[in-house]
Amino acid sequence: MRREKLLLLGYPGQWGSQFLWKKIREDQDCPFSKAFIEEEEERLRRLPKLYLKEAAYGKPTGEAVKALPEKGGQLQSCPEHPILSAENILLFTEGEKKGQSIPLYEEDLQAKWNAGELSLGKVENLFPNWISDFGISEILPLGRGGILSGLWQLSGGGFSFSYEKIPFLQGTIELCEYFQISPYYLYSENAYLLRLEEAEAFLELARERGIVASCIGISEEGKKRMRRDAQGESFLTKRERDSLEELFSKKELEESLPAFFRKEDSLVF
Repeated sequence: MRREKLLLLGYPGQWGSQFLWKKIREDQDCPFSKAFIEEEEERLRRLPKLYLKEAAYGKPTGEAVKALPEKGGQLQSCPEHPILSAENILLFTEGEKKGQSIPLYEEDLQAKWNAGELSLGKVENLFPNWISDFGISEILPLGRGGILSGLWQLSGGGFSFSYEKIPFLQGTIELCEYFQISPYYLYSENAYLLRLEEAEAFLELARERGIVASCIGISEEGKKRMRRDAQGESFLTKRERDSLEELFSKKELEESLPAFFRKEDSLVF
């Protein structure tokens, strides 16, 4: 059996958090100060924004696709070489590294930012040849229903994952505690789930490009989808409802988050 890893790109719940911080500013009785809310909103605005371009060699989606067998014998079309682009990437502005992404482990970022050595920019192709080089078999954009909904939608068979390996921003945790909702089902556009073989090498490259990436699980024989961590183990179950739907009406979510009810399909290779 080919042992694939489950890798998460970005922070789950990021866009749901942006929506909640905006709403919480209207609450006169909230426990957070105005300064703290503004700091958290600015922190979210400065995080990288990831975009999966479903195109091959610059062609629009549909011009260079291949049909792949899916469950039930049906065919699913997907691009041969989807491109992951990003905005809000920290770049060097001086010296030999000018225009290159800042690795996550780079030291003294604030001092370099204050000195004008860094800037926020755009990278058109974060990971050239990433599908073939790292053995990626599936890419799923997250959205409504958060990280657990995304895990349920993965189509490559059984796996196990750990809650403890899923990274959340501290602000997301505090918001979910305040609203008494689950961060695991919180709207997660701007994050992606990958099935791949060379997870460790890809993790290293993602850090070099300034992108948060976490290995949260591994494929297993059979069809069972299990959570296994220090808290115990349980079967992953299907849930349609996003955490935001516990707090806001469909009309309000449609007006404030146009992409909220859009269904995201995985790309299988």
